[in-house]
Amino acid sequence: MASSMLAVDPALSFRSTTTLSFTQSPPENAFDGFDLLPDPIILTILNNISDIKTLIRCRTVSRRFNSLVPQSDSLLLRVDRVISSLDSDDEGDGDASSVIGFIKSIVKSIQDLISPPRSSSDSHQSQYSPEMILRGFERVRDLEIELPTGDLWLEKRAAIKWKAEFGKTLRSCVILGFRCSGVGESDLGGGGGLKTRVVWTISALIAASARHYMVKEIVKENVHLTKLTVNDREDEGSVIMNESGIKEYREDKVENQDEEEGQNGNLNGVWWRSNRTRVPAVWMRMRHEAKLELSNGVTMEGATLVVVRPTGYSTSVSGEEEAHEEQRWDEGLVAAGGVFDGVYGEAVAKLIKRRSYLLEINSF
Repeated sequence: MASSMLAVDPALSFRSTTTLSFTQSPPENAFDGFDLLPDPIILTILNNISDIKTLIRCRTVSRRFNSLVPQSDSLLLRVDRVISSLDSDDEGDGDASSVIGFIKSIVKSIQDLISPPRSSSDSHQSQYSPEMILRGFERVRDLEIELPTGDLWLEKRAAIKWKAEFGKTLRSCVILGFRCSGVGESDLGGGGGLKTRVVWTISALIAASARHYMVKEIVKENVHLTKLTVNDREDEGSVIMNESGIKEYREDKVENQDEEEGQNGNLNGVWWRSNRTRVPAVWMRMRHEAKLELSNGVTMEGATLVVVRPTGYSTSVSGEEEAHEEQRWDEGLVAAGGVFDGVYGEAVAKLIKRRSYLLEINSF
């Protein structure tokens, strides 16, 4: 059965936590003003630090810090590598072979790092999984996980930025794709580039669903969690689960378990079908500009904005009013989340006003 695991530097193990001691004792009349700070202020400082590696080192400062650090509720966990126990034998799976070739170029943080054969070292590595590290904290409420790389392999000069919100499954996703200046529409493939833009969109959705699948155990184990963000150091994409999304996921425990068992039983299927959350049937509202000029002089070629939402969303109106309602929905989604900063935010603000095209994709 295919599986994936996030691994963290062994230095994060709580088993090696010790208290530093000094050979020379301070004078009896020595005064340490830091001891006068109440615990809530210390916890506020620790929450602002947030980085788990730094916090674990703080535990060695004193007995007081050793007891307070586990009470931190706002954490940043930087993952050093993503390990996958997937085999490449699926490449010969009949009509799925072309799909496998496509998918392998998408989730490189999962596909690139193949775990070695099972040995005693495997159990050692599993000690430092995020689930194990987070068990050293009592009430994690706000958790950010930073992956080492983005998930997408794109053609030269192409770039994608995406932001997805999840509950039990996908709730919404905003995707911005473009090429650097100097690449024309003729380079975007057939159909005036539509095929490439659809590939960009599906690639981002698969990457988002894979990240959502990775953190399912973290959501289950940390019962006080109210916000979870999974991003990467390349700032390619983000998966967000807010309080209502986390609650929705937990309330569907039985259905989630049935779905996982069905996926795990599909041993004849390709790995990407059992190693990510299923994407529901969705509407994709696509906006495109062949050349998008930005205020800093940058030109985005083939700039594409895609707003994705499940087909279950519907309005109470129809016709032209429905189109206006959907436009307002898209604008509200983009504005509410802030989506992207800097030039990317400017590009989204311009593209959201452009004429849109609606596509529908079945669940996959």
